[in-house]
Amino acid sequence: MNLRDKKLWVFDVDNTLIHDVEHPTPFDDALKLWNALIEKGYNVAILTNVGRLSSRQVYQAISKAGFKIPVEQVFTAGAAAAAYVHNRAPGARCFVIGEGGAQEDFIARGLDVTNNPPIDFVAVAADRGMTFQELNFATRMVKEGAQLICISGSKDYPGIYLGTEDTFIGERSIVAAIEHATGVDSVVVGKPLPEILIETVKVLGYKTSDSVMVGDNPKSDIAGGNAAGMTTILVKRDPNNIVAFESEDYDSTPTITVESLEELISQI
Repeated sequence: MNLRDKKLWVFDVDNTLIHDVEHPTPFDDALKLWNALIEKGYNVAILTNVGRLSSRQVYQAISKAGFKIPVEQVFTAGAAAAAYVHNRAPGARCFVIGEGGAQEDFIARGLDVTNNPPIDFVAVAADRGMTFQELNFATRMVKEGAQLICISGSKDYPGIYLGTEDTFIGERSIVAAIEHATGVDSVVVGKPLPEILIETVKVLGYKTSDSVMVGDNPKSDIAGGNAAGMTTILVKRDPNNIVAFESEDYDSTPTITVESLEELISQI
């Protein structure tokens, strides 16, 4: 396997390029590899499981950290979920729980984001300001037939909200309450779902066989990349910062494992 033959490099964000989107401090090794790839003419893209922020907001965070990339090459789980709904029901009426980012991506896709019935899809991202009324309304709409979508699949995640550092319950935990109350299983849209990576690569004009997925999480980045047919690179970061995901039966063994992304510069 020759990395020089690869044309597209897709990167995770949190704990891979930067600490996280709320602490956009770059990893020095990531910035060095990123700049080397651009200098040598490779194409780069972002695919993050963050669903509470829009592609535009993630773009702002990584740009602030020094990673140069067009906003059109930044993809989030929220944007992927919006595409998932649009491809099945253009203009569908959607109730979206999230911190604004997912709503932005759904509206950008031409979907009707609303707080009133009838509702075709209930989509849930992480939301630290969610109210009981929102959760109860979402549950009632699913009981009445709305399809339930989990935007990404983190059970919890570290972050800062209203000035407070903490670990917050993720979208998978919120959706679990709706599933329990309704008896309806959600569709999880995000890594490691291989369709998300395949569609991202396709939109950018490449084949998965010509592409690399780089991330810190074996259960999402690596499992999804493997299932999509990509070369996968695992960078070892602080294990305490790796968000827990369910990888189902996907293979989470990376093609390459590195202690530092700088190790890859000599291979491109």
